[in-house]
Amino acid sequence: MGILNVTPNSFSDGGKFFDQDDAEQRSEAITVQPKAIQHLYELVDGGGTIIDIGGESTNPKAIEIDADTEWKRIGNVLDAATAIDNASISIDTYHVDVARKALERGVNIINDVCCTWHFREMATVVKDFDAHLIVTHNARNDKSFLQTNDPVGEIILEFEKILDEAIRINFDLGRIIFDPGIGFGKTPQQNLEIFRTIGKICSKFSNPVVCATSKKSFLAMAVNGDDGQTLSSATMTTTMEGFRQGCKIFRVHDVVENLAVLKFAQK
Repeated sequence: MGILNVTPNSFSDGGKFFDQDDAEQRSEAITVQPKAIQHLYELVDGGGTIIDIGGESTNPKAIEIDADTEWKRIGNVLDAATAIDNASISIDTYHVDVARKALERGVNIINDVCCTWHFREMATVVKDFDAHLIVTHNARNDKSFLQTNDPVGEIILEFEKILDEAIRINFDLGRIIFDPGIGFGKTPQQNLEIFRTIGKICSKFSNPVVCATSKKSFLAMAVNGDDGQTLSSATMTTTMEGFRQGCKIFRVHDVVENLAVLKFAQK
């Protein structure tokens, strides 16, 4: 899964693929994003089989934007993405209205980093389309999580509740993908522990599990370095280990390099 951030402030590549103009101040306009569209093609050419497009940074320090602003950033890119026939398209959004518009355009996956907060609401929209839903465990509104000594156990309990809720609303369990949410309301030590034992989540559920560690701050703390090459190297190590533990989807900034890791891991 190649990451395509159409944002000015994402923690790793903010602004790199974002063309700012005055469209965000004009309610009728959608921003033209030639840099993002070019990178979209680069990700696919590099071997990305899923492209995850996001219009809002999930950096804890980032200012939230509304659904209209998010749609203006990604709408133009989405048109180009859904015309590609050799990659699935994912939208990284927690806005239900944005998810609905994207699904109507032919998006294959909704990647909702707040899905444990409002699973029923988002799943009710997704169930009407032939699409999958990535449910991310997000503890940013649960300060008690910071005190747990068993973060993976807590995450498994939360995912079990999600499956129970899916059954209640008649949502196809096979369309759910789990992301343990490394970096979302966890301490650095909890993030390391979650990754160290992510295989417990993979073996507990038949649903695919996402390894979403790419260039995150817990890696910088672990290796004592935050330059691009250091974080890229650390990410590739997590890709190898995530594969060994049973993860099925690898959400990364550097598609070519991590695909090479996965090819070697398969051998």
